[in-house]
Amino acid sequence: MKTKHLLALWFAVTLAVVGTVRGQQTAKPSVAQTSATPKSTAQKPAGTTATKPAVAPAKKSDANASTAAPIATAASQTDASPTELISQGKQLYRTAKFKPALAKFEAALKLEPDNDEALGLAAVTAFRLDNQATSREYFTRRAELPGQKDSVKAYSYYRVALTYWREAHDLVAQYGEISDDRVHYKLPEDGLSQAKDMIQNGLEAAERALALTANFPEAYNVQNLLHAEASLAETSEKRAAEHRTEAWQSLRRAQALAKPAPEGKAAETADFSFPTARISEFARTDEEEATLRDPLCDLLIGGKPIKRVAAKFPSTRPAKPTGNPNDPSGKGVTADGSAVSLGTGRGALTAAYAPGIVKVEVLISTEGKVVFAHVVDGRSDLNGAAILAARGWTFEPAKFEDRPVQISGVITFDMKPPGRAATKP
Repeated sequence: MKTKHLLALWFAVTLAVVGTVRGQQTAKPSVAQTSATPKSTAQKPAGTTATKPAVAPAKKSDANASTAAPIATAASQTDASPTELISQGKQLYRTAKFKPALAKFEAALKLEPDNDEALGLAAVTAFRLDNQATSREYFTRRAELPGQKDSVKAYSYYRVALTYWREAHDLVAQYGEISDDRVHYKLPEDGLSQAKDMIQNGLEAAERALALTANFPEAYNVQNLLHAEASLAETSEKRAAEHRTEAWQSLRRAQALAKPAPEGKAAETADFSFPTARISEFARTDEEEATLRDPLCDLLIGGKPIKRVAAKFPSTRPAKPTGNPNDPSGKGVTADGSAVSLGTGRGALTAAYAPGIVKVEVLISTEGKVVFAHVVDGRSDLNGAAILAARGWTFEPAKFEDRPVQISGVITFDMKPPGRAATKP
């Protein structure tokens, strides 16, 4: 399915959930498509480096905090009504102009803070921009509107839980390393504390959703993902095993309630609401595959890589050596490892030629295709090549207890310039 058709379909379903919920009498709104691609799959914003980014601490009260992005001032200079601003925002969203679309929805909320449709659209759009705190605030506000239906409350709390999982996942996934036939996670103390807070807050939001709508497969699935993430971050093997057990229990419940697995072109759309097994890292070679042990894979059949694609290092060449071994211009760094200015463009090209590691999260469909990829840790000049390579991987279709399941995991690319040996892929 072409991108513009995917966006049109995704947006149409989102509007059906957000704009027509007032007339719904079902136990919960349809959410099959509203959890699609939470982040652009191109690469991280420019300026991303190999240094692991700091993550702001997650507090249990932050869902009620005022974290929305600044509201566009253009609305105050026109006579546009909330209805007109929402319509303009929808048009922008359909063309994937998410930032200006969000500004329109926020402008509508400035005029009418309790506009149910604007809150829902702003929440979904912020999620697409990977602004999880803002998305969370709008979903919470929507859930707490006076007289809000239980079905909408349940859906909103489920989406709050999903934002917490996305944040926890992006933090935990940075620290996975394959060694001694296992994937080890060694989060710094502050990072571990933040991840645990995010996971706990997410689990509480999922419980609120399930308390309102008991048979809610998407809420069970995000509960499964949060427990799986907790098992990777845990320093206690006993607690990690307990979280794995709870993840599997929630996944079973999600599968029992979920609609049949998508097929054909529908299976090529990223949808985190469908039952998904979170594993740690994918083996980089067949030899590594033969010995790698991941407890999260114990109940899975399939899901292993069939085709691996190596990430091609950018073709930029380094500055030509001057012949002086003490001249840092040949490498872009001094003898003690400090950066050095080499003039306009020259130092940047040289420094960018250094090796780097990029970690890419991928979502594998029930047909074994990569339908979503985004960088969780990397370097701006290498991220694009890593994303392109990750999308070229194919996998065995996976099953959990004989039922189709998606797989969420991480591929690590060790990228080196031509002429230097690199870890495959």
